[in-house]
Amino acid sequence: MLSSVFSHLLAAVFPVLLFFLYMHFSRRRRFARRRRAFWQRQKAEGVKYLQFAPQNGVAAPLNFLGELESARTALQTVSLAIDLNLFEFLEEKRTATVEAIGKYLNFSPRHVYATLELLLAADVLCREGEGYRLSERARMYLLKESPFLEPLPPATQARRYLRIMRNGIVKGAVDKWSRGQATAPVKWAMRQHTYSMPLGFALSHGGLLKERHDVLDVAGGSGAVCIGLALQNPDMKLQLLDLPGMTKITKRMVARYGLEGRIQCLGMDMFNGEWPGEKDAVLFTNIFHDWEDERCVELAKKAWQALKPGGLILVQEALLNEEKPGPLWTAHWSMVMSLMMKGRQFRGSELKMLVQQAGFTDIRIQPLLGYYSTLVGVKPLQTAP
Repeated sequence: MLSSVFSHLLAAVFPVLLFFLYMHFSRRRRFARRRRAFWQRQKAEGVKYLQFAPQNGVAAPLNFLGELESARTALQTVSLAIDLNLFEFLEEKRTATVEAIGKYLNFSPRHVYATLELLLAADVLCREGEGYRLSERARMYLLKESPFLEPLPPATQARRYLRIMRNGIVKGAVDKWSRGQATAPVKWAMRQHTYSMPLGFALSHGGLLKERHDVLDVAGGSGAVCIGLALQNPDMKLQLLDLPGMTKITKRMVARYGLEGRIQCLGMDMFNGEWPGEKDAVLFTNIFHDWEDERCVELAKKAWQALKPGGLILVQEALLNEEKPGPLWTAHWSMVMSLMMKGRQFRGSELKMLVQQAGFTDIRIQPLLGYYSTLVGVKPLQTAP
């Protein structure tokens, strides 16, 4: 009897197990194909094939590619808000403060901020004085009692992060960083390269590093920005520091472009290691958005120590608008950073305040490429005693 039950159970479970194994190995094969294709594309000849020249500038990324991802994040966030009855709460209150919304949702302050920024950018919420209210479009199409309710996909993915939103504790990449370990360095390199390499060309084309010959790229990942700069500026000396697990990938990438003698890779924790000094410029690309404000100030102070008098700090980030909501793409990344790391996307004024605390002056923000801008600050030639 027992053997019969076991055989029937096995017959039922075995196909399911085979299906999941098939899906697992299919995903691995797809990633392996993507990885091979990615590395095959990484070569100096590819840049020459594009006939890229500094005087032509750099084409901005195709908007729809980024907006597809940000729309998915917005859909999941709105769907979760519907499940949690947030819109009914706001309809009843008419307006509610950040603190009231955070208390209702039981979200940590960082995640309330990210959620509100995304809902504002999606035109679901509006600011009213010190509070927030539903937009008229949200009242018409998102309230559960509305006959015009627009059905949305279930908040399956968003619910996976609900625990993080409520306790504010992010593990994974943050824990690995604290142990000096890089998180999935090959995947991160492939992901970062797409966003970061064009920024290196844009930095060069914009003249932001004119007459700056000795440059340090902090947490430079795959080396994308350094490679773009090196290909455009033959007399520039570049050093990149990142965790040892990542610099293994960086060295391979640098070699693909034949720049081993131009870009030096230093394996260290940027918070604890000693940075090389007497630099003309220190770069941070998509780094400040990973961390709490206090740690960003810490990084800015370390940049100050690494720079010569008159040297520049350059911070590349996608910035939120100062007065109006959005852009949605940037608000989406603010949500992602709050869930995966400990940071957020900034407004330009917020980023300026962080860098000012480290002593930088003559701070300005210049559009760079697509959604990205560069904050530039100067270490004064003479500092106060």
